[in-house]
Order: sequence, then C-alpha cells, then structure tokens
Amino acid sequence: MAGSRRWPPPPAGSRPCVRVVAPSGTLLGFDEPLSRGLARLEAAGAEVRFDEALRRRSSRGYFAEDDVSRAEAFCAALVEPGVDVVWFARGGSGGARMAEAVLRQAVSLAPRAVVGFSDATTLLNGLVSQCGWVCFHGPVITSLGGPDELLVSMDQILAQLNGRHGMRSLEATARGPRGVLRGGNCTVLASLAGTGLFPADATGPAAMPSIWLMEDVAEAPYRLDRSLTQLRMSGLFQHAAAIWVGDLGLDAGAQQGVMDALRMDLRGVPVISGAPAGHRGRLELLPLGATVELDPETGGLQATSPWVATA
Repeated sequence: MAGSRRWPPPPAGSRPCVRVVAPSGTLLGFDEPLSRGLARLEAAGAEVRFDEALRRRSSRGYFAEDDVSRAEAFCAALVEPGVDVVWFARGGSGGARMAEAVLRQAVSLAPRAVVGFSDATTLLNGLVSQCGWVCFHGPVITSLGGPDELLVSMDQILAQLNGRHGMRSLEATARGPRGVLRGGNCTVLASLAGTGLFPADATGPAAMPSIWLMEDVAEAPYRLDRSLTQLRMSGLFQHAAAIWVGDLGLDAGAQQGVMDALRMDLRGVPVISGAPAGHRGRLELLPLGATVELDPETGGLQATSPWVATA
C-alpha cells in the first residue's frame, strides 16, 4: 500500500497524446457524444488514439468488453509508448470488476495522467491509495461532447495537463480545511465498502486528513443518505478534514437538504459546496491524491501543483 508520498504524472507536452479507454460501460448508443468529444479534444490540439471497434462491442449488454479485455486494455494504455494521458470514454459500471487486476500491475509502473469520473471513481482512488499516484477527477469523453460541453474549458484542462496552468500555492492562504483530495461518485464509493478496493490508507490510525469529493446522479435523497451512512459507518470519514460536494443530480432544495443532513451526521466536519464535479454543470480537472485546501466561503480549490510530489 502506498505511503504518504504522492507520485504525480509527468506534464504532457504542448500537443498531448491521449489514449481513450473504455474500462466501464458499453459505448453502444453513445456514438454522437463520443464523436463530438473526440473531435473536441482533437480541435483543442491533442493527438487522440481510440480503438474504433469499441463502438461496436458490448459484454452482458452494459460493459464495454469482458473483464479481462477491459483490464488488459487499460494496463496496455498505462505503458503505451508516447501516451501522455489515459482518458475514460465514459462511466457506467464495471470498473470494480477489473480494478484489482489493474492495480496489481500499476503498482510497479511509473505514474501516468488518468482522467475520468463517475464509475472511474474506483480506479482513480485505487491508483491514489494503492499506488500513490495523483489522478484527475474530470469529464469523460462523452461529457466533452454532451449538452453541457460549453461548461468545460478545454483550454484550462489542457493547460493543467501540460503544466502551464498550475494551481496556486497552499502557502498563499491558511483559511480553509486542508488534506489529501479523494473521492468522486458517492454510490460507487459506498459499493466498495468491505472490499479490498476500499481506500484503507484513508481510515487507519496513521492516515493523513482527507478532503472527500462527492458527486452523484439520478439518486433520490434517501438513496444518497443510505450511501453516505454506509461510508460514515465504514469509517471513511474518520479523518475527514472536509466534505466537498459537487452536483448531486437534485434540485437546489433537495441538494441543500442532503448537505444539511450530512452536517448533522458529521458534526464538526465542514461540508462545503461548489465542487466543479458531477454529471451536469461545470466540470474541471481535480487532482485526486494531491494535498489541497478549500476556501469555505467560495468552495474554491487551491492545491500544490500536481507535478510536485507532496508528503
């Protein structure tokens, strides 16, 4: 298991090479947003590598391929010559089924930038917890081509990946909660409780404080409460410096209700809104595994540069 030292990916070049992978849900039925997302990435200046046969494949009707094929393809992407960024085509489900096979290989590999969200939560947090990498919670390719595409700044994302857009130094302020950024999709995290994929390095007696990012979609408030209760009772939040909430897929009143209930359950732990994460609205790259500080008033993030290892 990785210690407190974090291994960020090397910065990409001015024209990053992106390998698009499908470790989770099938791409059948997602042709239009996928094509638009790939085209948008290329128009922004990236070299895109994508196996077009993935558009026609499916396993069980909801996975992109069988477990072994998805694991092998993801591991191959982590060592493919010339690749700067491994980017999820979409979320869905299935990442947990092949994550252990991926992590067994990734633990001995040099870090590479990995971008995704939703079902990618399993692999991103596994790479952070078990391999010590810094990964990026950010839009999948179908998000780049979806209806909210104008709320994703490609210039900013590519600038972050190639190091031109570093985040401000943590020493600039000391106003908000500070810790290692972790998390992602609430129900995906809850599904890992009791498994070897649960981020145990965040729960032990020597664990560093964590900022837990939470987002979700299409879940009623009572279902979100069930997942959050499972995470709380599993000990995930015992070293939480804050909970940082993105879009939960609810109307404003219901979202506020979930946050108020969480504050009651986690007395003394700040619950801060404003995370640019979720299945709609503004999406940015958020460096899971990096040490971050939150502004409790604006919900803004400051972090050490993802390209500087933090202790």
